[in-house]
Amino acid sequence: MKKFIAPMLIGATLATAAMAADDSLRAEIEALKAQMAELKEAQSKVNYDALKRQLSEVKAHDAGDNIKWTVDFRSAYDYVDYKVNGSEDTSNSIWTNKLVLGMAAQPLDNLVFKGSLGFYKAYGQNNLSSNGSLFQDFDWYNNEKPQSDNTIRLREAYFLYFGQMGDIPYTASFGRRPSVSGFMTNLREDNDHAASPVGHNINMEFDGASFMFDFEKLTDISGLYFKICIGRGFSDLKGSYSMGLTGFNPAYIKDDENPNMDLVGLLARLYDDGQYKVMANYFIAKNLMGMDLYPNQIGVDANTGAPIYSTTPGVAFTDVGDMDGWSLSVQVNGIGDEISDFLDDTIFFASYAGMKTKPNGNSGGMPNPDGSGTIIQAPGMLGSVDSETGYSYYLGLNVPCLLVEDARWGFEYNHGSKYWRSFTYGEDTMIGSKLATRGDAYEVYYNLPLLGKNLTAQLRYTYI
Repeated sequence: MKKFIAPMLIGATLATAAMAADDSLRAEIEALKAQMAELKEAQSKVNYDALKRQLSEVKAHDAGDNIKWTVDFRSAYDYVDYKVNGSEDTSNSIWTNKLVLGMAAQPLDNLVFKGSLGFYKAYGQNNLSSNGSLFQDFDWYNNEKPQSDNTIRLREAYFLYFGQMGDIPYTASFGRRPSVSGFMTNLREDNDHAASPVGHNINMEFDGASFMFDFEKLTDISGLYFKICIGRGFSDLKGSYSMGLTGFNPAYIKDDENPNMDLVGLLARLYDDGQYKVMANYFIAKNLMGMDLYPNQIGVDANTGAPIYSTTPGVAFTDVGDMDGWSLSVQVNGIGDEISDFLDDTIFFASYAGMKTKPNGNSGGMPNPDGSGTIIQAPGMLGSVDSETGYSYYLGLNVPCLLVEDARWGFEYNHGSKYWRSFTYGEDTMIGSKLATRGDAYEVYYNLPLLGKNLTAQLRYTYI
């Protein structure tokens, strides 16, 4: 019988321990219930609407008080070579630095600010400012040409308001426009996103407004929108302390010799499904300026009494007429449908543009080549007193490099007729705008990623 005592004692101990554990567990459960009741009571007193408002205020403060910056810095070597008048050769090699600081902020869900600052300069000191460079710092492209100083200039500054007009979403925008490196021309510049205009015939900085209406959902046409664009290239005003024959002029009065130069146009994205994109534009440019040169008398010869003229003529602008312009452009992102990886990653574009001048009979002028100091008057536009029509076509191919991953080749060609006239002052090449060419322009480039998209190199050759 003794041999059963120990198991019985162990059994009793285990039973007692189990009962004690049950009591402890019940106590913990009751404590948890009490804590949950307290939490529920506290939650019932929380003002969730107030918390949401505070969170929205924090987000708005963070977006509104902080600007997101981006950096685009390009250090370049250019070798330029010209044949002037078919015989005389001249060339130069130029090192430059170009910096674009991008800005973006969104103080409200339906309001965005965007802008950019630009710096573009040749290495070291230079004589650009003292060498008669009349248009070197002109407003339309002073960020696209190397300057003589280290000034940071405004490239873009505008706001976008997003609204809804019935079933049609729209945006309204005012300011310094995002109008350089536009559709198609962005590929050569190795910019992933094109700016607003069609780069074939409009690629320049200007101030104005735009109103875009999105018809995609209303029509079921992929990507369809229409945008009204208004720009001003010259304001007819005199300065605050400008001088007249009778003394100081009133501030900012009308400049009768130089009327407002305006542009109004319609930009349309007719179709865009990601692979096929069709863009068109039509614009009217009013009061275009011709450069009127005149003898710049700087003194009188003491012996003969004859006038002495500067080697640099005086300059004035003259309203010589209006112009209409238009374009139709197609870009294909991927040839065919999964024919090959190479074709899937190939980009092709083609564009046709035209324009028509409407001269008003006013004169521009140029110095007489006989050295007499007189001016040859040249009424009309583009060397003609008649209304003339010009045209241009522009083709491009951007393909992957089969030997180096993510590297790309580009090939472009454009042709302009005798009276072709574009607004492409901002097209960034040292020799000027190839898209303004009256004749033929050929270009090949190679874009090589060194450290992904963060550091790339480009080799480019342009022949006009």
